[in-house]
Amino acid sequence: MPLRWHILTGEYPPASGGVGDYTAQLADALAAAGDSVTVWTPGQSLPDRFGRKSQHVLQDALLSTPGILLLQYVPNALGAHGLNLPFCLWLRRIARGGADVRVMFHEPYFYFTIAQPWRNALALVQRTMASVLLGATKTAYISTETWRRYLAPRNGSSLEVLPIPSNIPPALAADAITRQRRAMAPSGQPVVGHFGTYGDHVERELLRILPPLAQRCATARFAFIGDGSSEFQSRLSARYRDIVARSWASGWMHAADVSAALRACDVLVQPYPDGITTRRTSAMAGLQHGVPTVTTLGALTEAVWVKSAAVRLTPVGDVNAFAKEVDRLLRDSAEAQALGARGADVYERCFSLERTLAILRGVLPDTP
Repeated sequence: MPLRWHILTGEYPPASGGVGDYTAQLADALAAAGDSVTVWTPGQSLPDRFGRKSQHVLQDALLSTPGILLLQYVPNALGAHGLNLPFCLWLRRIARGGADVRVMFHEPYFYFTIAQPWRNALALVQRTMASVLLGATKTAYISTETWRRYLAPRNGSSLEVLPIPSNIPPALAADAITRQRRAMAPSGQPVVGHFGTYGDHVERELLRILPPLAQRCATARFAFIGDGSSEFQSRLSARYRDIVARSWASGWMHAADVSAALRACDVLVQPYPDGITTRRTSAMAGLQHGVPTVTTLGALTEAVWVKSAAVRLTPVGDVNAFAKEVDRLLRDSAEAQALGARGADVYERCFSLERTLAILRGVLPDTP
């Protein structure tokens, strides 16, 4: 039976951001499944950033078209400098009045820190916000199993893992893949790729692994894919001109071109300082496309990555082990192909958008 959704999000296209892109993808998929979907976001359908005016608008909407209210929760995206406890209390109040409130925790809260003590007040209030939201819902969703450590269910509520799927639809045009491959490796060399946005933390990991990779995989070319890749390549030239000479950067690309570029790679390298998690859409894209992937095992890495063997794991910081695994896959095409196929299968069964829809539409009650 079709469901009715009111999705709340702090960002939504045309504004850029991972949560906004995810929300748009989810809304489109729910609508395609036959559900009725309204997305509420500041600056577009809401008059303020989840303040009193927004509460009145949402209250009227729920009265006129009752349905499931699903909050895409990132504490800082709620406004009030990350301290919007009043909105969380309002959600709990309407839930107690009978509204079906659901929360997707993309992030739980800031951590306590000695280095920046001023943030501890923020961390404390955000813990209260999370607790209030857990008290407002019978089913909360988490983007990674790791968040279960930080979010203790309350009042009989449960936590359901809802991995973040890839937002890069696979391209099927063989000529586009060939064209990308030719741009990356004009002489047919093996291609080692990375896909991402080249933020500070991942960039530091890349800078650690690229020198041993370049040395061990002496004939490989490097493909930097994604928005920010050209800027990363420019920064890289100041330290490693020899690596830049063997590299190609995509810059911003349409999704279909990103898909072709991913499939043109022999191996993807996706190092994360806290380890791979089900929140990493850059890693999900590689899995979905069947590209063998080498990544890092860190403090936030969930057990599913070890159990499924969907990727090749090396400990965070062990750059030599990382380079060795990449070299091994480049030398053994059968092993690389098997790893890519296994990754694609695990993605489809555990992490895909279809899996997300099955969880959301399967566990929720029918609405009038």
